Order: sequence, then C-alpha cells, then structure tokens
Amino acid sequence: MNKYYRYFALLTMALVFFNCEQDNDSELSNYVGFEQGPIAYTVDNNTTGTFEVVVAASEVSSSDRTFNIVVDDASTLASPYTVPSTVTIPGGSNVGTVPVSVTDNDDLQFVAQTLILDFPDEAGMDFGEPVTLNFTETCLETIVTFNITLDNWPEETTWEIYDLSGTPTVIASGGPYANPADDYAELSFDFCLASGNYGVVVYDSYGDGGPTFSITTAAGTLVADTTVGGTQASATFTVN
Repeated sequence: MNKYYRYFALLTMALVFFNCEQDNDSELSNYVGFEQGPIAYTVDNNTTGTFEVVVAASEVSSSDRTFNIVVDDASTLASPYTVPSTVTIPGGSNVGTVPVSVTDNDDLQFVAQTLILDFPDEAGMDFGEPVTLNFTETCLETIVTFNITLDNWPEETTWEIYDLSGTPTVIASGGPYANPADDYAELSFDFCLASGNYGVVVYDSYGDGGPTFSITTAAGTLVADTTVGGTQASATFTVN
C-alpha cells in the first residue's frame, strides 16, 4: 500500500515501542483516519463497482472498534451509490475498510464526480481529515482535459463545454469559484469524449477578463492557452 495517513510515520514507531496498553495521553492515542486522498476510481459502463477505502487507527486493540461515517454535503456524486454508516476495525488490528459501491449512469459519462467521506465528531477521539473519492466512467473513447487558470477574482469565472455534433448542447460546466481562494489557482477536468466537434466558452462576469484556459489530450494540445480578455473567450476543437 502506497498511501499514507497523518501521523503514519509516528504510528509505525508507536507500534514498535509501545503495546496496546500505552498511556492514553500519548499524542497518537485515539487517532483514526482515512487513507490519503483524493482517490480516483473508474466504473465500467452500466455496471456497479465496489471499492474499499482504508481506515487506520493509531493503536491496536484486543476488541473490535466501530466508528460512524457520514457523506459530506459537498459531495457531487449523482449516480446511485451505497456507503455503510459505520466502519469496524477488527480486534488485533489497526486497519479496517469501508466498501463503497457506485453504479454507472449518464452522470458519470463526462466529468468526475466526488464522494466525500468524513467522521462525525466524537468525544475523546482525534479523527483525520475527510477523504475525497473521484468517480468517472471507464473511458473507451478519448480522455480530453480542460485546464483553467483562475485570476484573483474566481467568483467571476464560469465555463461551458459544448457538443457541436448537431444542435449545440452543453455537456459540462463549472464555476463560479469561491473567493477567497489561492490566486491564480490551476484546475483540470477530464472528460471522456467520442470523436466529433466540440466547443468551449469561458466567461468573466465582471467583463475585465483574466482566466486562461486550454484543452489537451495525451497526444497533444487541442486548444492552446487562451486568455479571456473581456466578458468571454471561446474556441472549438475536434476529437479524432
């Protein structure tokens, strides 16, 4: 396993030098956390995928320990999913797993959707940060990446991507973004697109421009860096 937890290095030392009856005043005592995220998963077309998210505790106990899990309201996953309300760390271990099942539908076709898992507050416990799970449909076409660099007024920025194969249809959109935020934040969004013609429009609601965007694939650049100079900038591109 190549994912690490907060305090993981200290945890390893703790398990070597202390037994499960170590002093509860230890700074590692009663810590429980998810594996480090964000974690990307793909779900095959029209199937249900089940994935295991790892949870680790700072100490080994002789008995099972069960903790509550909640789905954060900031999650964007619209496809059907199941998440258990609890996770159990078996006795004699400091690791447990949370099985998460997601069913593919049209909502996963174009852009990753997030499921954010968290622990509710519990007296005497030190829980780690929430973990973000990103789900997309397994791509059998071309993965196209929309890259955008925001200016220091991200709340003014929105964008849309269109399918131009027939009547222009919006297939993805984003923004506005929260302010305050890191100035000139760089964001990327992956889409699975079939062969055809597409368009992208980036808007600046104030009209003074600023954001810069591009469209790329593993094979190269479809839309070179383009800076919004006024209320909007647009470009078209073809996926072969």
